[in-house]
Parts: sequence; C-alpha cells; structure tokens
Amino acid sequence: MVSQGAVAQSAFDPWAVQSRVGLADARLALDSVLMPRPNLSYIDYRSGVMASGDSGATGTPTHMAMRVAPVANALSVTVEMGNCVINSPGQGAYMCALDGQKTLNLAAASSTQNRIDLIVARVYDDLNTAIGSASGVRKFTVEVWQGDYSSGTPTVPTPTPTNGWTPLAAVTVGKNATSLTAATIQDLRGPGLVARGGMRALYGDDAKTASAAFAEPGAYPGDQRWVHAPGFQHQVYYGAQQGWRGAFNCVRYFAAAPPGEYSFTAGYGVTREICRVTIQDPGVPYFVFPTGKASITMTGGCAADLRVTTGSIDGAIIQWTRFHTYGSTADKLNVPNVAPTHWGPITGNVDIVLSVGMRDNVNQNSGFGYRGNDVGANTLNCLVFPATTQPPAV
Repeated sequence: MVSQGAVAQSAFDPWAVQSRVGLADARLALDSVLMPRPNLSYIDYRSGVMASGDSGATGTPTHMAMRVAPVANALSVTVEMGNCVINSPGQGAYMCALDGQKTLNLAAASSTQNRIDLIVARVYDDLNTAIGSASGVRKFTVEVWQGDYSSGTPTVPTPTPTNGWTPLAAVTVGKNATSLTAATIQDLRGPGLVARGGMRALYGDDAKTASAAFAEPGAYPGDQRWVHAPGFQHQVYYGAQQGWRGAFNCVRYFAAAPPGEYSFTAGYGVTREICRVTIQDPGVPYFVFPTGKASITMTGGCAADLRVTTGSIDGAIIQWTRFHTYGSTADKLNVPNVAPTHWGPITGNVDIVLSVGMRDNVNQNSGFGYRGNDVGANTLNCLVFPATTQPPAV
C-alpha cells in the first residue's frame, strides 16, 4: 500500500497561503508570468522545477536545481535547493522555494523484493479545495512516497491526493539494498520551466525524440525550445498543424556591380573588383555562405578567376572558379559562377568581395570587361548564419 515517508519542510512558504493577499486570485495574478500548459485553458500552468543552475556535484549536470542525489553508504537522498511551480486545477499555481539542501531517509529494503519510491515537491494549503490538505496545514515540503514491493518490476507510486505536487525523482530500492547510487535514481524534474515567452531547454532523456517531453506540443504558436541533442537545437512551435520546426536564423546581403557601360581592364595578372557587401557585426561568431556570378567578355587564349575574398581583392579566398577562352582568337563572352560554401567562423565587421583576375594572358593587351548596366548579371549574394556547434550525442 502506498504511504507517505520522510518529510522536510522549507523555511519559505508558497505564495499567498497566509490570507495576506487574496489567495487564488493573487496566485493567478502572479501566475500570469508563467508558461501555460499546452492545449488547455488559458489559466492552467505547467508544474515542475524552474530552469536554473545545477551544482553538478553528483550525477549528470543539467539546467535545473532541486536535483535528487544519493547519500553515500545510506538509504537516503538529498534534494538541492531551488525553485519550482506546483499547479492546482482552477486555483492557480504555487511558486515555491526550497531554502537549502534537504536530506530524506528511505525505508529499509526488503530481503526478497524490490520497490520504487517517489520523491516529490508538495504544497499543503487547507484553503485550496483542489489540494485537499488537512485543516490548518499550509506549507511547502519535499517528501518520499514509498512504493509497493514486487518480485518483478515494481511500479512508481502515486501520492494522494493527485494534485498539489510535482515529481522530482523515482528511486529504485533493490532487495537487500543498504545504499543508493546515481544509477538507481531516475530524474523526473524536466524540462525546466521558464517564464511566459522564455525558451525551455530539453536535456538528457527529455531531448530524445521518443520522449514525452519532446513530443509535447507547444503552449502557443511561437513557443520556443532549445534541444540539447544533435540536430536542430533552436525550435519554434508553428501550431497544431505543423508542430515544432527548426528555426532558420539567417541574414541575407546582396550587391551588384555599379551601373555603367562596358569597360575593359588589360594587363598581365590584373584584378578588378566587381562589387562587395559589408557584413555588420551581429555580436556573436558567425559563418558566411557567399556565391557570385558574372558576365565577362575576355580576349581569346586567356584564363581568369572569378573569386570571393574577404576584406579586399587580395584578401583571404573563400571560393573561386576558373574560366578561359582557350582555342579562341576573338573576344568571347563567359558566364562563370562561384559555388556557395560555408566559411568562418568570423567575428566583427567584414567585407565580402567579388572580383575577377587574369591568370593566363596572351600578351599585355589581353584582358576582360563587363557592363554594369546588365542588371542581374554581375552580383554577389551572401547568407550569414550563427556559428553554432553540435551538442554531444546523448
């Protein structure tokens, strides 16, 4: 039979239980800053632990506090300090704070069977009918709920009443166990909660595509989340019809050759700038993805490069292509394209330059020319992306 075990009370009471500020209406007013639950009423909220720091002292560091960790050589666990939200249907959510690390002792193990104990954060408020606390009891605690013994696979217990609490961890207590390890503690805190409009983060098991947290719809179109796993980390909820989509974060720069009639440049190894764009510093490292094209008339028997460089025509080469008029004795029109490629990371402002340069001349009078008035013929396009890196595989 499911029964309550050890209890440790916070020095701080949950918001609005002392009848000093309007109870449910005060909770709901304050709750307006919290993230709503998806596909439910507009005044219903997620329960869970607020996203915050994690000491990382035991187990895998995450993005939340109130982590449950084993005590060495004992059937006990500690719960780190932190903040959480506990929703009560129709009566608003409690914003709670655990004032310090708490230690909870678990009941002795069976000599023949296994069980699973549930660690929860819980609100007591006798003035809230959705919670159903005993008369005069108003407090915030972390508690152990002992599960039933089983010779097979034990199940996670469900505290009573079913409202007023949020799970922190499920602890497996094997037969004859006298201590616990991180492997026997299943983290149930996540994903970490944020204020309305904030970006939730999915870590560990929550970041796996098969998890319930990953499959959960957004609270509203435009809801955002960050997934700590390979793939699209930044995601936006497009609504029930399209679901979650990876955020395409890109800035486009474009330039064309200045207007003008046909002009000719001649000489051994001459280079001429066609156009450039200036990438404004976005404040974070970034990659560029440039591509260029040109309509160049060149004397016969020559070769030239169409290049994309940084800073100037003599700057670092990002990408280039070579074209020629070998086998021809007359001027010949060429339409080369520079294939796009990622280049970076870059910080600060940078100019991206499209130029053409002679690489093989018949004589010093050989050269090339183009017409600036040929709209769309001599252009440089450059896409700019954040220089993100893949998180490690989970």
